[in-house]
Amino acid sequence: MSLISEAVPQAGSAPRPRMAASRTRLESLTGLRWFAALLIFCYHFSYEQYGAGTAKHLRALKDATFAGPSAVSFFFILSGFVLAWSARPGDPVPGFWRRRFARIYPSHLVTFGIAALMLVWMGKRLETGLALSNLTLTQSWVPNDEDRWFAYNGVSWSLGCEFFFYLCFPLLISAMRRLPLAGLWAVVGLGNLFVLLHPLTTGFFLRTAGWEEKFTLYMFPPVRLAEFVIGIALALLVKKGAWRGPGLVASVALSVGAVLALAHLMPEKFHWVAVTVVPFTLTVAAAARADVRGEESPFRNRFVVYLGEVSFAFYLLHEMVIFSTSHFLRLHHVTVPLAVHAALVMAISLGGAVLLHEYVEKPCVKWLGPRAERIRRSGR
Repeated sequence: MSLISEAVPQAGSAPRPRMAASRTRLESLTGLRWFAALLIFCYHFSYEQYGAGTAKHLRALKDATFAGPSAVSFFFILSGFVLAWSARPGDPVPGFWRRRFARIYPSHLVTFGIAALMLVWMGKRLETGLALSNLTLTQSWVPNDEDRWFAYNGVSWSLGCEFFFYLCFPLLISAMRRLPLAGLWAVVGLGNLFVLLHPLTTGFFLRTAGWEEKFTLYMFPPVRLAEFVIGIALALLVKKGAWRGPGLVASVALSVGAVLALAHLMPEKFHWVAVTVVPFTLTVAAAARADVRGEESPFRNRFVVYLGEVSFAFYLLHEMVIFSTSHFLRLHHVTVPLAVHAALVMAISLGGAVLLHEYVEKPCVKWLGPRAERIRRSGR
């Protein structure tokens, strides 16, 4: 879940002349990240119980966000895309890994500490084994152990997948740069086909390895690598000016339709990833192409872009805020209207995300990222 740092004209300005793809900031993709994070927030919020009179509204929200887990797929595709977009031949591998560590792990460590304090406040026992799995980001490698997957800060399971992707990225980008255009198209097509058909293979894994569907389809990092690889291939195609697909409006409409409608027409296990992989693939490529061409995009609005920049911190914090706010209100026997409760949770989550982004994520990227790398090389 990378951020992109150069400045570009805001949405609503006159289209700029087409420039070299590698020099283009992909702010539409940054803005789209906020909406993916918001979908996950609404999905998690819909599973909380807020007292009498809320069941109908929560059920409607739950129905609307039934495909909410698939938003993680958007992040995985986007992660592969952004890393391939910004990668340069000859980049030292240790430097790449250090930059990825700086981007993600300090914020994870801080939110792990917050989660531990929250659990103590709630009167729950802290388990050392689960803590080690979370701190080492290995929790999503353990089959059929939901308590381990979602221990402490539950959303951090996806960071275990991301770290696996980062380990693989130098080898993947080196190999995929050598592919002709037809090969890159094949990677995108076969990657989507794998994700689409994988739900049909879960019976085999259950019979042979005893793996339950959620682990096989959603948690296991090597399975989720397919989405990351799709993102890498998309970036190389867009960079070469070879991407052919629907525009941004049509692609976003397909994504919204898949989340709100198509997910309800498919067997339940398809809603985790398969139902949205094709429209998300099209949306990521279309948004990037719109930025390269200087086309209008509502996702380049300055406020939306900043929300996208803080979306990683928001993602890490929001579920803990949902749990702790609900616990506080129950503990003190306070009942508030659902809309007020939702606004309170959103405000705390977003405010905390800004603090985490500005005072943990950005400073650590500065201290451990490219600037620190240049200082080390100069011997200062």
